[in-house]
Amino acid sequence: MKSLIILVLFFALSANALESATTGNSNSSTMKMNQAVGNKKFLDDQEITDTKIKAEGGSLSQYSMKFSLTYFGPPIGDLENKNQPNPDGSIGNFSTALGGSISGRYRLSSKSAISVGTGLKVIAPFHGAERIDVNTPFLNYDRNDRVGKLQMRNSYGVSIATIPEYRDVGQIGTLSYDSSFVYSLGNGFAAGVDFGPSIFLYDRDYEKSDRSASRYFIGAYPQIKYNVNDKINVYTSLALGYQNLRSVENEFQLQNRTITGRLGMGWALTKTVYFAPYLNFYPDQLKADNTTFSFATVFSIL
Repeated sequence: MKSLIILVLFFALSANALESATTGNSNSSTMKMNQAVGNKKFLDDQEITDTKIKAEGGSLSQYSMKFSLTYFGPPIGDLENKNQPNPDGSIGNFSTALGGSISGRYRLSSKSAISVGTGLKVIAPFHGAERIDVNTPFLNYDRNDRVGKLQMRNSYGVSIATIPEYRDVGQIGTLSYDSSFVYSLGNGFAAGVDFGPSIFLYDRDYEKSDRSASRYFIGAYPQIKYNVNDKINVYTSLALGYQNLRSVENEFQLQNRTITGRLGMGWALTKTVYFAPYLNFYPDQLKADNTTFSFATVFSIL
């Protein structure tokens, strides 16, 4: 646990150093502050037009709160089932769940911010609510940028493991990098990819009972999107996952996870409120019992 605390402090100092190095004196030309006493406002970053990236960027206030709400539903072919498919036998809880997170954000510039937060997840909410998990307290640094037709969001994070299934295998935390890249193809179409490696931290050696616990995970999620208008889009994507299991000696040997697909839409109610329902399925096992309905939301206040 001491090593995790040191990593958190190192991460916070590194984020401030990175911000100083990348923005320098440009802040004076890229932001306009509200001179009234109270919460200050940054100038809207007009370079970012993708509704999802803009919403994830949060409020333009120097101090704000950011929320998310997610629902992972049952198979559409078996709505009474309290569990979602888990063909790889991965570590974690794969029950249906309703969860959310809350974080306090300090905006460093019109493009970047630091967030500290946590969340709650209700396991099997429509089957008696079996338990409520405190959902991994975290510290994140994120930044939005644009180069030509390419819009991007990069987020660096550290979190503390609190969910029982992870604690049972000795996991104490995670170091993560998450990114989103969206490239405009014209006529409303865009191609993109979400990408993110995660390194898992443990406080003990591997045991046989830990089964498929992994040292790290690499995920890539290519997608094609069509913007119906400036508020609504429809998209389809694939989820490609690779993990290095602790049960193997070779730290570079990767195991493929089963490919999943999504078909969904995104609706930006405002610049900071985004709602995204979707169907999740397995392309090589297309059937109702392996297809689930879920949704994700993100919104900010202040």
